[in-house]
Amino acid sequence: MDTKTSFLSTDPDERTVRWGWVLWLAWLAVGGALLRGDYRGGVLGLGAVLAAPFWGLWFLWALYRGFHLVSRWIGQSGRRQSSGRYYEYDGREIRIRFDGDDVWFAAADVFDVLGTAGGARDPERVRLIVGRDGLKTAPGSQLLCFSEKGLAAWLDRRTELSAGKFARWVETQVVAPYRRRRELEATAAETGSGPP
Repeated sequence: MDTKTSFLSTDPDERTVRWGWVLWLAWLAVGGALLRGDYRGGVLGLGAVLAAPFWGLWFLWALYRGFHLVSRWIGQSGRRQSSGRYYEYDGREIRIRFDGDDVWFAAADVFDVLGTAGGARDPERVRLIVGRDGLKTAPGSQLLCFSEKGLAAWLDRRTELSAGKFARWVETQVVAPYRRRRELEATAAETGSGPP
């Protein structure tokens, strides 16, 4: 099976999960046949009691995997709801919130994209560079974000080539198109015509 098309390929232990489902389906067939035979033979009570632990494990496996799938889906959908828009930079998602004229960039995503680790990710340390308003919780969210000016100040202090490249991307692919869109919407509102 091609791992790119396998729904199990996203699981941390794909082979264990696959064998778990094989055994789960095998017990469904074998256990079902045994209980059916006991039912026909009139000794359903004894067969059911002896098979109950196996049926319990069979049921718990499906319950566990279902819970794992649902919790991952809920976690991802909750993250998307709280994040505004997603932009992709260098194969990674950057959560960006737009609030009127303000643009907010998820600090964790910026740190991840630029490979910032350890104490350099400490909010208090970053605030020494960008100011209190440069890194704070975005309005209407629990997400710690850089303001547009705060991100620019933080990137200006970085010496890596990747920081300059990221700063250009932010300006050309996020901020400038957003400002143009806001101007077009404002112009359309003034002239009384609908959005372009």
